[in-house]
Amino acid sequence: MADHTPPPPPPQQPYGAGPVGEVPLSQPLRGASPRDAIARFFKKYASFEGRASRSEFWWPWLFAVIVNMAINVILGADSTAGSIIGGIFALAILVPQLSVGARRLHDTGRSGWWQLLYLTCVGVIVLIVFWAMQEKPEGDKYNVA
Repeated sequence: MADHTPPPPPPQQPYGAGPVGEVPLSQPLRGASPRDAIARFFKKYASFEGRASRSEFWWPWLFAVIVNMAINVILGADSTAGSIIGGIFALAILVPQLSVGARRLHDTGRSGWWQLLYLTCVGVIVLIVFWAMQEKPEGDKYNVA
């Protein structure tokens, strides 16, 4: 006779951690797809804690550039509507861009306060270099439990 024992239940993860195999929002998602990175970008809207992988940082950045270009092409860069919609979009993603930038700096072992370099002309170049760097073990101090 065949054994009719039910299969074991699937492994459980802590509450709020998502499906089995999914990286929790508190951890960086290495090698994120564009869709996953953009979804995490908006889910972690104002979370300045923890770390963000390079893909988590660069895919939303590319998304923002493409949306801005589309607004300029569709509505016209010099039109009032284009300026208003572009400004609203820029304000809508300001906080998440700052938060993902801080998390990306954490992943390279730096404080998110380095983003104050935005206020200088040359500082933006320094930030781009920092954001492009690989993760460092020093970034472990920014991990969220």
